Amino acid sequence: MHEHGIGRELWAVIEEQAKQNNLTKITKISIVIGKASGIEKELLVHTMKDHIIPQTIATGCELEFTDENLTAQCNNCKEKIEIHKMETIFCPKCNSGDISIISGNDVFVKSIEGE
Repeated sequence: MHEHGIGRELWAVIEEQAKQNNLTKITKISIVIGKASGIEKELLVHTMKDHIIPQTIATGCELEFTDENLTAQCNNCKEKIEIHKMETIFCPKCNSGDISIISGNDVFVKSIEGE
């Protein structure tokens, strides 16, 4: 279950952000999960709620998870492409195969709120 490792990495970011903002209590954590990240959302929720957050300054906080669609960009014509609209692995505008993923393959802390 690599979600536990990811959860620990996210928690390190959350702790650092809390420290930088002099927070003593975290009330809300917002996390973005890319649809192509390979992360099982339910397992990450379980890991965060049941294993990482208890007994911390975030105990009882609201956890918000947002899904991020996979988006790519053609390196040839710069067309932004929503992957679910692609019928092949080529750019629908110029037919180039030189495409880079620009969003939807990561997991990250979007924001934290607290006191």
